[in-house]
Amino acid sequence: MLQKKRVLGLIGTATGLAGLLLVTAPTGASATPSTSTTGTAGAAAGSWHAYASTGFSGPNAWFYGSTGTCTYVGAGWNDSIRSARTESSLRVELWEHANCTGTSITIDSSGYGNIGPWVSAYRVTN
Repeated sequence: MLQKKRVLGLIGTATGLAGLLLVTAPTGASATPSTSTTGTAGAAAGSWHAYASTGFSGPNAWFYGSTGTCTYVGAGWNDSIRSARTESSLRVELWEHANCTGTSITIDSSGYGNIGPWVSAYRVTN
């Protein structure tokens, strides 16, 4: 009887963990690189759209940030952004290095359709 309770307990634990994995797995994780989210309550926030191919095509992701904060794009997007644009009136600086130094460009809603393999960080501006 004790052995049967242990087996049932293990099955219940395994089922619970499997359910947890199913609930927490991101949708489309293999098709779309992850996005970066940052920001603090009360700070103006901006967003921009990055694409892995030129001409605003291919795998893409949204990035969010607080105004004035330098944010790393993440390992999945580092040096992989080939086009980008905002979807609002805010502007976003795209930087060569993770600490917002080096070469930079500023994107707006018209964006840049052909960016070289160098973007590592961004900063939302006004």
